[in-house]
Amino acid sequence: MNSEAGSLGDLDASIFDTVKAARDVEAAVEIVRDGYQLSHATFHLGHTPIEPIDAPYVKSTYPPEWLGRYLVKRYFLVDPVAKAGFEMVRPFYWHELDIKPEAAELMVDAEKHGIGSQGYSIPVLDKDNRRSLFTVTSNAGRREWDAFVSAHQAALAEIAFFIHTRALAELYGTERPFPHLSEREIECLALTAQGKDSKDIAAILDLSENTTKAYLKTVRIKLQCSTMAQAVAKAIHHRIISR
Repeated sequence: MNSEAGSLGDLDASIFDTVKAARDVEAAVEIVRDGYQLSHATFHLGHTPIEPIDAPYVKSTYPPEWLGRYLVKRYFLVDPVAKAGFEMVRPFYWHELDIKPEAAELMVDAEKHGIGSQGYSIPVLDKDNRRSLFTVTSNAGRREWDAFVSAHQAALAEIAFFIHTRALAELYGTERPFPHLSEREIECLALTAQGKDSKDIAAILDLSENTTKAYLKTVRIKLQCSTMAQAVAKAIHHRIISR
């Protein structure tokens, strides 16, 4: 990692400019890894907080062997980084995480596969309730890593949000892909997708049935759909909820 005090500002600006000119998100994460001389960089676009890590969009410099092992071993079920990243709103160091016994094997295995002994993850939550997680890793010592993150965290946060926006553009085009829905509206929509009717949803969310019907009507209007089935299909297509 390049952490010479006199060149930090210039380094950040140069890397960010190169990221903005990247051909796609995959190239952007490679630029971040190489520019900061990191072990790896990964961008993970999720859903809303209701179903955060289903059918993810992931661009990473992790080796294909590790990505395959991650899936085969079903590490995604216990991954503390993904869990924290799609629940928290502030950036975090991996060493801050409470590693449960079921995740210990994953963390040791990841380090053996060159993922990096140190990690720093930046959650992104935009105004349309879309979440993503941008992560950088290194084999630096703890003190060196903390100093690096402290020096570059503002630039990394800007890069994370830019890549988040770029990923949405790659998936859906440059226009806003989805109207803003409140957290409660998304909850009602997600439960509808699970086959619940307004009475069931009211009981689950501790709302009156009239209030629940009002939320569902608002969702349908916002999504410009004539039926709730159409609204659910549209929300699934745009990754606002999952199946």
